Amino acid sequence: MKALIISFTFLAFLFSSTHLFAQTSAEDEVIAITYAQWKANMEKNTAESNKILADDYTEFNGGFATRVDGKALNSRFGEAFDKGSGQVIAAEMLNPKVQVYGDVAILTYNYAGVNQNKDGEITNIKAKSTRVYVKMDGTWKLVHANFGFDPTNN
Repeated sequence: MKALIISFTFLAFLFSSTHLFAQTSAEDEVIAITYAQWKANMEKNTAESNKILADDYTEFNGGFATRVDGKALNSRFGEAFDKGSGQVIAAEMLNPKVQVYGDVAILTYNYAGVNQNKDGEITNIKAKSTRVYVKMDGTWKLVHANFGFDPTNN
């Protein structure tokens, strides 16, 4: 009986430990969904890219002088940009840092990307980025982002 209890306890511990090790951290999840969004952007799939946006998403970026409010408006701009002939051919997150406060995660990083225009000309893009995620109904949603070009861009 004692051996059975020890075996059961060991199996219970093993199962719970395996379950814990299989889970990803909030930091890993936030970085992974950011890369997934980039992949969708590179494939010009706006609908897939914007699945992580909260309905009341807000954004500051270098393309507009004012804040862009709402998932719907951001989606319209994304679809319009996707009609262009240029494309992102590489993107990387440098110096990522994720700060988690309960159901809020703040991701900051330096963006390094390579764009190619319709003539095949390559342009390097550097930016400073902040993304704020909130866990809603068990899913991380992007609620705000601030994308600012690096002042050293040529």
